[in-house]
Amino acid sequence: MNKDNIQFSSGPLDEQLQGALSAGLESHSKAQQAPTYDKERLNWTLQNERGELVAALTADLLWDWLYISELWVDESCRGTGMGKHLMNLAETHAVDQNLSGLWLWTQSWQAADFYKSQGLEEFTRFDNFPAGHSRIGLRKTLVK
Repeated sequence: MNKDNIQFSSGPLDEQLQGALSAGLESHSKAQQAPTYDKERLNWTLQNERGELVAALTADLLWDWLYISELWVDESCRGTGMGKHLMNLAETHAVDQNLSGLWLWTQSWQAADFYKSQGLEEFTRFDNFPAGHSRIGLRKTLVK
């Protein structure tokens, strides 16, 4: 292989290249006897009487951890305990499924203190991502 033949592009890979990449990663994981990569999307949503989304928590269940992907509460519902309720529903689901814990990323301008009040602890921080701010990793280990 000639390193000078490396091609650069932006945007998603075409379907054929993505398929080859995924197959290569899966083959390597199998050779290393890694657990199967079976990710499941879970969603808790609330709509108002007009059918408009006013609160949502989306999560990915992978291996035995629940990754909180998105938590959003509309201004009309903020201060009502809706965010805490959604987090409690996700945690209850994790406990019921005998998962090891919950984890998420947030930004320094978002809800780090809220998540800490829900029992999550900071496990990593990337400062200046973006400049002047931090990306914060939080997790909560569940007792089995």
